[in-house]
Amino acid sequence: MDFRRIKIIFIITFAALNVYLLSVLLEKNATTLSFGSESTTLNIEEAMKADDISFPTLSTDQEKIPLLKTDKGGTLEADQAKLVNQTTVFEEGALSSILSEPIPLKLDSDNLAVVDRTPITQFISEGNVLHGAEYRFLTYLPLRRQLIYAQVANNVPIGDNTGSITFNLDPDYEVISYEQTYAGAAEVQGNSRSVISQKRAVEALYLNNQIPVDSTVRMVQLAYYRTLSLSDMDIYSPMWYIEIEIENAPVEIRRVDALTGSIITSPTVTFPAAEAQIKAKTSTSSALLLEEADSSGTEEVRE
Repeated sequence: MDFRRIKIIFIITFAALNVYLLSVLLEKNATTLSFGSESTTLNIEEAMKADDISFPTLSTDQEKIPLLKTDKGGTLEADQAKLVNQTTVFEEGALSSILSEPIPLKLDSDNLAVVDRTPITQFISEGNVLHGAEYRFLTYLPLRRQLIYAQVANNVPIGDNTGSITFNLDPDYEVISYEQTYAGAAEVQGNSRSVISQKRAVEALYLNNQIPVDSTVRMVQLAYYRTLSLSDMDIYSPMWYIEIEIENAPVEIRRVDALTGSIITSPTVTFPAAEAQIKAKTSTSSALLLEEADSSGTEEVRE
């Protein structure tokens, strides 16, 4: 038997198989990230306009951003005793606080929008919120009367509920309580990776029937979300945080993986139910915290 010839045949066969598998992989990646030609992109924009979907000017730039690792060593629970003039409880990774004195905010009477966040900024800067310097304003949800601040890492906000402060407003639009989560100290992992553009992210949502007709895309923000959670650390990957507004309806929050262009369906972005806010002035702290715990997981990616 000619073993040399058999060896050569095996080598050629495996080389051909590797070439085939590589071509399949490249084709798959191209399918995942490709949104067609420029004319196709223009057609998508026209289709969105035909569906009465309004959207801001969307960038076609592809930024580069690395993954993040956060350390779970520092927790809110250990430091909550430092907070004064508020009643706090730490449960299931979140710090809930009821303020002793409400914080009044200036309101635009025409659309009930908060026009001046200075009192909250001052409240945070005076040390009334743990790690407050690491958070910045992300969004205002008017129907839920909530101001959302996000923890910032690598100059990019964390756009899921693992690093956020939710300030709750009562019917008089005074801040009466807040819920806080903290992702931990963050550090960059590996090299920066190219992400899809704002325009591609919105197109991905539209092509997957994730943008209702007669709606407005009001925010497209590059952010991080947690993709892996271990006992001592978490890994965060870039995503596009997108808000969609429908008249007389809560703001809908959509998320698109910024590396692959796929729609993120879990973990869910959740905020406490509005009922917990209204009862904050009259309920005892223990009753309120039980109410918020019971209702915190009722809604999926809605304001």
